[in-house]
Amino acid sequence: MSNVSQTARRLLRSRNALALKSYSPTGSIARLHQQGPSRSAVVHDQAIPQDQRHVPTPEGSRFLSHAQQQKARTSQRPQHESTELDTLVSQIPIVQTLRDSHKAYKETRPHLAIPPAIRQHHFVGGSLAGTGKLAFQPYMWTSTGKTGTQAKERKRASSVVSVFHIGQDLCGHPGFVHGGLLSVLFDEVFARCVSAAFPSGLGMTANLNVDFRKPALPDRLYVLRTETVKVEGRKAWVEGRMTYLPLSLPLCSMESGAIVPDASLLREDSEGAVMVAEAKALFIEPKFADSMVSIYKN
Repeated sequence: MSNVSQTARRLLRSRNALALKSYSPTGSIARLHQQGPSRSAVVHDQAIPQDQRHVPTPEGSRFLSHAQQQKARTSQRPQHESTELDTLVSQIPIVQTLRDSHKAYKETRPHLAIPPAIRQHHFVGGSLAGTGKLAFQPYMWTSTGKTGTQAKERKRASSVVSVFHIGQDLCGHPGFVHGGLLSVLFDEVFARCVSAAFPSGLGMTANLNVDFRKPALPDRLYVLRTETVKVEGRKAWVEGRMTYLPLSLPLCSMESGAIVPDASLLREDSEGAVMVAEAKALFIEPKFADSMVSIYKN
């Protein structure tokens, strides 16, 4: 072999070795973490669009903690939006019926009861909350089991009705809500529903099946009905269906009082209401439930 060929081979090997040495994803990530949070923040800041990089702070700090970011976002939300939607919820016929039957159903907003330090890391209560997403924390009505002759069994086989709003920023295809979000909301309300079935009040999803019936639209109020259909020891089976109301939001004018001229737009059985999905799930009370933080106890 000629000296020229041997020299070329050595140069090629040296170049490849240098390239491999200079590109090491694992090494780059490790070095990034070793350089501290300020360097990580710079890289993250460069990765997001210009108009979303900085949130002004009174202290003038360039980078915010997660808690500070949440507080800043909350302060920027239109306060009237949530209030108007709350007023609108109070006019939904099923909500009025549930509130009138307060002895049979207990009204809660469980995500508001989660301590702020935990809620900011909660997927539904924190990450998905806000303008354009879940504009208000979901309402839930849980059967109390105080009616009927078999009160104990009725308590274990509870039911929950939840009302919430889905905004435009939770779409998959433009104009259609992401199907994965529907699965998340089924899972969230199912967990609340089966909490009465377990002594610890905690259940973890073992299996979740969702049948998507119709496309889900954004800027709608949704009603999710769930029921625990079977309980065996540490296992509980739950079923549910999700329907959006025909009222399209935001309204041009949402004033206090009768803000909806046509009350039929708030009925699940009206012509424009659409049942978008049905789901079934199996929940299991974990053996280590005593070591978990309970956020769904009734």
